[in-house]
Amino acid sequence: MINDEPVNLSAVALEDMQVCFIPKSEVMGYFDKNNQFSMNVIKSICGDLKEAADQMVNLAQKTVKERPAETLLYLNDTFGKNKDNSLKIQLSRDELTSIIGTATESCIRLLSDFKKLDLKELTGKKKVLKDINALKKLAE
Repeated sequence: MINDEPVNLSAVALEDMQVCFIPKSEVMGYFDKNNQFSMNVIKSICGDLKEAADQMVNLAQKTVKERPAETLLYLNDTFGKNKDNSLKIQLSRDELTSIIGTATESCIRLLSDFKKLDLKELTGKKKVLKDINALKKLAE
């Protein structure tokens, strides 16, 4: 919106929600009239950008075995857990493979290895992280 470029993102609601439309002219007008709002948005964007850059560097420097552990921990920290201890976010194999940045076969094999090591449990799309500390050691 700020730089007049299309966004290459999409979103899926995990729960029922209400969506409110705010016209671009209203938002841009608020930037013009409120310096504190502008600074808060800039700080938020910079924080998000730093976090994304840190995550990219972490994943780029990790081995193929470390990346799935790092990704599962990131999903756990970012989205949290349900009451049954499963990750709140449910991703398909293709989505997880895309985040990890490896071939689908490698991702499936690595997640299967995690299951054998009793680090995680899989029920359908629900993933339960059974040993956070062991995953952290593996991700280092």
